[in-house]
Amino acid sequence: MRLCLDENLRSKELRSRLLTGRHEVIDPDLGLGDPEVWAFAQQHHAVVVTGNAVDFEPLARAAEHHAGLLLVYRDNDPRRDMTSADVATAVGYAEAANDGVLTGRILVLNQFR
Repeated sequence: MRLCLDENLRSKELRSRLLTGRHEVIDPDLGLGDPEVWAFAQQHHAVVVTGNAVDFEPLARAAEHHAGLLLVYRDNDPRRDMTSADVATAVGYAEAANDGVLTGRILVLNQFR
C-alpha cells in the first residue's frame, strides 16, 4: 500500500517500519499546508497517515473520491500514545481488515492496536 506520512507523524523509525511491512512511503515537502499535503497524496494515490484529524478529516469528507485516511489520536501520555511500532502494526491490521482496500475510508488506527 502506498502511504503519505503527514509531517506530524514523520520519523525515520516509522518510515523504516512501514517499509519493512512492504508499504511504499512517499513524503510531501515539509512545511506544506494540510490541503497541499492532501492534494499531493491524492495525486499519488496514497493513503494519508496523520495525527491531525481536525484538519484532514474534513478534507477527506469533502472529497468525492480519495485514497484513504488513517488517523492516530494521541493522549499526550507517553505510556498510552502509539509508538512508531504501534502505528506500523496498526496500518497492517487496518489493511488486512479491509482486504487491502482503503479507498474512500477514514479509519482510526488506535482501534487496530
